[in-house]
Amino acid sequence: MRAPAILLIKKKGMVSVITVNYNNTQVTLELLSSLFAHETYPLEVIVVDNGSFENPEKEINSRFPQVRFVRSERNLGFAGGNNLGIRQASGEYLFFINNDTEFVIPIISRLVHVLKQDPKIGAVCPMLVYPSGNIQFTGFTPINRWTGRNKCMTDSTIYSSSPLIKSSFAHGAAFLISRQLFDQIGWMPENYFLYFEEFDWSAKITSLNYSIVVQTDAKLIHKESQTTGKASELKSYFMSRNRLLFMRRNFGGPSILFFWIYFLLVASPIHLWRHLMLGQWNCALAHLAGIFWNIRCSTGSLLLGYKYNHLNRL
Repeated sequence: MRAPAILLIKKKGMVSVITVNYNNTQVTLELLSSLFAHETYPLEVIVVDNGSFENPEKEINSRFPQVRFVRSERNLGFAGGNNLGIRQASGEYLFFINNDTEFVIPIISRLVHVLKQDPKIGAVCPMLVYPSGNIQFTGFTPINRWTGRNKCMTDSTIYSSSPLIKSSFAHGAAFLISRQLFDQIGWMPENYFLYFEEFDWSAKITSLNYSIVVQTDAKLIHKESQTTGKASELKSYFMSRNRLLFMRRNFGGPSILFFWIYFLLVASPIHLWRHLMLGQWNCALAHLAGIFWNIRCSTGSLLLGYKYNHLNRL
């Protein structure tokens, strides 16, 4: 299904930078500061506030008046926040970037060049590094249809011969697509709320015979997990819920049956054991709740489930 028409006129060559803020204004300000310090490419910057407890509009616009600030009074989730930003975007290209990232070199022109150079490339990501300088991401391997597992590539030698690495999925922390591609794949799926939205979108991109690549000459710092934390009840629930949801939406036949068996008898017990050994009882319960949501709900359900139904309500 094609995306509904967007009312704003597309500005040829311009990049619309879209980032979502949720109760992390200082982190967002650090991103914006690094962005404007390094980038000279024609762009517009859209900050979507996803229902933060305190409205940061005045603070952000006083520091960066060139930023277009958009506020939702409720938390729309990662996909919903980005979709709200898309509705305000007028650029020919859409650059989605987490607010917990930081520019250290200009990268946008390099990413745009990749899409211009090869029309069969649908999405391009920068290489992500930790603040320490260690490599965090140079691509994703395909998801195994039987186990639902894949790997994030971090090998520093893999890009020695070419700056472009093929990836099976885009990384949600930062990726660029064209508006033309958006018109084909439609809006980000909002029923995930948090985690796996970019994987589902990537699956749509590759189903149309476009490829996804990482431009390793474009380096971006990713601080990671500034909003949800490294281990939390919220993260445990949506990682469990959405891994199952992604597999249900994108695989069928004998493989999805085998995956359910593998997940319930192998993967899930391992997750539960780890949580219980660390005394994370709430995370263990959240993990189980994510499984039960998939037993009860359809793949198109917008019900978040567990403790989180209130998050996407007014």
